Amino acid sequence: MSARRRLIRWVSWFSVANAGILGLVGLRYLWYYSPLAPPIGWAYALLAYVGHVTSLAYIPLLTLLVPVILLIPRARVVLPLGVALAAAGLSFLLLDTLVFAQNRYHLNLLTFTLLESETWAFVALYFLVGVAIEAMLAGFVWSRTARPPVGRFGRYLALALGLCMLSSHLIHAWAFANYYVPVTAFTRFLPLYYPLASSALLVRAGLADPNRAREQNRVASLSRPQAGELHYPLASLRCAPPLPMPNVLLIVIDAMRADALTADFAPHLTALARDAVRFDAHYSGGNTSRPGMFSLFYSLPPTYWNAFANRAQPPVLMDLFRQYGYQLGLFASSPLYRIVELDKTALARVPNLRLETFSRLPGSSGRDQTLTGEWFDWLDQRDPSRPFFGFLYYNSVVANEPPADYHPAIPLPGGTSTQERLHAQYLTAAHFVDSLVGRVLADLERRQLLEHTVIIVTSDHGMEFDENGLGFAGHGTAFSAQQLHTPFVLRWPGRTPGSVTRRTSHYDVVPTLLSGLFGCTNPPADYASGHDLFSDAQWDWLVAASYRDYALIEPGRVTIVYGGTYEIRDQDYRLARHPVVPRDSLQAGLREMSRFYR
Repeated sequence: MSARRRLIRWVSWFSVANAGILGLVGLRYLWYYSPLAPPIGWAYALLAYVGHVTSLAYIPLLTLLVPVILLIPRARVVLPLGVALAAAGLSFLLLDTLVFAQNRYHLNLLTFTLLESETWAFVALYFLVGVAIEAMLAGFVWSRTARPPVGRFGRYLALALGLCMLSSHLIHAWAFANYYVPVTAFTRFLPLYYPLASSALLVRAGLADPNRAREQNRVASLSRPQAGELHYPLASLRCAPPLPMPNVLLIVIDAMRADALTADFAPHLTALARDAVRFDAHYSGGNTSRPGMFSLFYSLPPTYWNAFANRAQPPVLMDLFRQYGYQLGLFASSPLYRIVELDKTALARVPNLRLETFSRLPGSSGRDQTLTGEWFDWLDQRDPSRPFFGFLYYNSVVANEPPADYHPAIPLPGGTSTQERLHAQYLTAAHFVDSLVGRVLADLERRQLLEHTVIIVTSDHGMEFDENGLGFAGHGTAFSAQQLHTPFVLRWPGRTPGSVTRRTSHYDVVPTLLSGLFGCTNPPADYASGHDLFSDAQWDWLVAASYRDYALIEPGRVTIVYGGTYEIRDQDYRLARHPVVPRDSLQAGLREMSRFYR
């Protein structure tokens, strides 16, 4: 047997043995999952667990050791390196189980910087113990590889472990598309676990029916007990709504950034703002639609999204709308089950939810026009004796799709670069959607509903056109002010109009509505991360998120966490020359991202 062949065989079996050790150490994850899982969820949990710990053992060792074996096929080089790598992985997992047990989040490069010196001493001890264990294991496996392989046990074992990994991902993809909580709820319990999740792909392939699956899950979620990993809200709500209860209309213009709210580009919204309270330093909790909308409806960090979506848990705001008999007129231009997935979160338990808008007119602008007309039809048919909650979600701005024949006489920014042309088209789309919102406002006034309706106009996130010259464009590409700073106009009958310059955010919306609409006396911390917009509070730090990454936003600094690494940028979103990890703010942010877990 050649040296290389024996070493590769050793790496394979050493990885299998390490998967067994990691599986034993990681049993604590299953321990915390066990009270939450129905029996049917355990089949998937065990498949996913075995497959994932196998990948944690195999991938680092094979990726790092095989090139060394090919270049230097010597046991005295490869074995010590393998022992060190395996001991480091074992130490990491052991420490992660302890961190997860205490804080309900997993380790990454940034949270490592928050560890105290005493913890590092224990990490060093874990590593030394791990080296001793791994050295004995490596020696045993090496001695066994001196014998020629007998039978096909190794092949069957590799096939079985590979099938665990593959099947768990396929099961999760199906469960995610079909709202099957016993499967999807397991994801956050494993470190570095990113299972396959693509609802739109399965819907297009005809393997999932979002309407049927959602309705079945809605009915089931109403009957099953609400035990689980979430503890939300932290206390029962104490509410006594003042009467009569006003209507509420929430208008969200996807990707409209704050500086588009001007008389040139949004004349109707600007006129509304003169008769309302305009919040000029308002930030979303996300730089893309899904986290931005989550922060708006829940007033919580979007890092909770999976936990809420996995159990189809709506926000307390929507629960109260239904509890107090509000009629729900919910209209979205883009399908709710794609990308933003409001059907799994904010609107999870709304019966017969209208999932998408169909239009004979082309593109996003066509759906936006149809949506507006259907809103008028809905108002015609509503019960006038009951208040309503209206939700209009426009899409033309983010899609950069004004109607082809829409040419408003407005001063557009000049320039011939691609980004400058896109910016001009973006502002044209904003002007078009503003014209639709103008029709909505005029219709409310015609129906004599304007003085009986709380109106909120905002966006889920902003849009960037590389204004800083750093290469960031669009949305979801940076946690810059251009992608987070959104307009926020609140017209509340009886409230004095004005302009607020202190820092506010989507995290303040739910506390404002719960106290002002429903007379809830709980402190906002029972159900949200923000404060009443009409208090004097402003944020010193803010958690914002994209689909996988998140950032801690401070007035002069942005700390971005990319999975296992991080970077720090200044107020102009340039990389900080002398970065300093904001320990106090970061620890507070991490607590906020975990305090609603049991």
